[in-house]
Amino acid sequence: MIETLTPLLIITPVLLVLAIGIIVFVFAYQRRMLQHQEHLRELQELRQRQMLEAALDAQEEERRRVARDLHDEVGGMLALIRLNIGQVERKCAENEAAAETAHRSKELLDEAIQSVRRISHDLLPVVLDKMGLVQAINSLAHSVPPDSGLEVKFTHNLEKLRLEARQELLLFRILQELLNNTLKYAEATLITINLHREDDKLTLRYTDNGKGFNYDATLDAGGVSGGLGLRNMQSRVDLLNGAINFFSRVGAGIKAEIVVPVAFILVIIYNFGMLN
Repeated sequence: MIETLTPLLIITPVLLVLAIGIIVFVFAYQRRMLQHQEHLRELQELRQRQMLEAALDAQEEERRRVARDLHDEVGGMLALIRLNIGQVERKCAENEAAAETAHRSKELLDEAIQSVRRISHDLLPVVLDKMGLVQAINSLAHSVPPDSGLEVKFTHNLEKLRLEARQELLLFRILQELLNNTLKYAEATLITINLHREDDKLTLRYTDNGKGFNYDATLDAGGVSGGLGLRNMQSRVDLLNGAINFFSRVGAGIKAEIVVPVAFILVIIYNFGMLN
């Protein structure tokens, strides 16, 4: 009997060790596979981020080029044409109809020159580069025509503080997108903008009292300008390593809250009056 059990006593531990080895191997293999998949996911996210950064950098470079062309070439030509029409107006002083036509042409050119300056400023906000995000938002708020019936209220607690230049640019573009959507579609009478810093986080809150829209339906319509604009905002928030909470429904206006980690830089900001 003992001789019969001896092989079993020898084989059983061997089989047990073999089974444990197989289990350990399977777990180790699964762990390596999970690590490999996680590594591939991180590489894919990094590649997507790099592609997004490259696309936005290219977009900003194109904005700079167009802004320079508008300001230097188109703006210069319009100013020259205005001077020539001024000479024609003086020569036509005795011809009332011709003088009136020349005067009206000068007025239209003045409007065109202002439009070129405004578009150039939107494409390449010099105030943002020179004065920082707070002054750029003040300038943006003051650019809303007084007779539009739209009031813009801006508050902040960023006295004498600036962000890293890329962060300021991304936040400014997000705010531009929100403001442009309100101006185009919302039929609002009030916009409120608030920048609030707390420790190493910055919160941008934006609301309007317009007619609102169906957020989910607009976001799903990615090819439509509204949906594309929302996706562009989300992309910029992602590059800021932040989070966005967006709410809108028909008849309820919009509310957007963007929270991003930032590093503040203490600077001396001069007040030029018009920028407040």
